[in-house]
Amino acid sequence: MTQAQDTQDLIEALDIAALQPEEQEELLLDIGDLVFRGSMLRLIERMDDATRAEFDTLLAQDPPEDEVMTFLEKRVPGADTAVEETIADLRSDILAVTGDKP
Repeated sequence: MTQAQDTQDLIEALDIAALQPEEQEELLLDIGDLVFRGSMLRLIERMDDATRAEFDTLLAQDPPEDEVMTFLEKRVPGADTAVEETIADLRSDILAVTGDKP
């Protein structure tokens, strides 16, 4: 299934089109936050202790986003798929709750 189809399934399952534009935006921001948090948890779980310590040190310096992304891509196995996995899990959870088939 494509990302566009996944997105369309979520829109239909959540009935976003029925909401006011402000509510749509708020819901999409909330979903984006869930994806971000879920992805970060996956990435941290995949880090060994030394990498996690280096990551904590890096974050304490408030680095630019591209520097964080470079660190993650180089140092964390499967970093490139963490977001996709999180989105797929969230999609499955939402569709299970709404009763729609994935």
